[in-house]
Amino acid sequence: MRIEINGWETNLRFSASHFIPFHGKCQRLHGHDYGLKVIIEGEINENFMLVDFIEIKKNLRDLLEKIDHHVIIPSKSRFIDVQELEARVIVSFEDKEYIFPSEDVYFMDIEVTTAEEISRYILEKFLQSFSIPSNVKKISICIEEGPGQGACYEKVLKG
Repeated sequence: MRIEINGWETNLRFSASHFIPFHGKCQRLHGHDYGLKVIIEGEINENFMLVDFIEIKKNLRDLLEKIDHHVIIPSKSRFIDVQELEARVIVSFEDKEYIFPSEDVYFMDIEVTTAEEISRYILEKFLQSFSIPSNVKKISICIEEGPGQGACYEKVLKG
């Protein structure tokens, strides 16, 4: 059995800005309206359901709310230098330097802020915060930078 939740239609969305060092135009600070898609595979439980849609969406919305309308900064990047000073975050790479108010920044434990890395980050955070039922075998999180264009990260939970 497989279920899918389309974030464009179910309000699993967030807006954020980011940049990708060393990648042409994407080195510039820019933003997206991101949509999240969830795919869950496994066996139907004794209640004739794979999982409760409501619980999945609530958990993910709580996470996305923390990211929404922030600048995403990768905290594990070897490509940028990040300094936190008082109420500011200073980010520099190559010949660029950005200064953001701390409250406008969301740090992700990733190397770069590509859709691929963001999808992996969100799936890992989801797995840490949600009690996965034993009948679930695989979960995928897809991040789209607009409808129809994105990246998916999946985790097989049981063989």
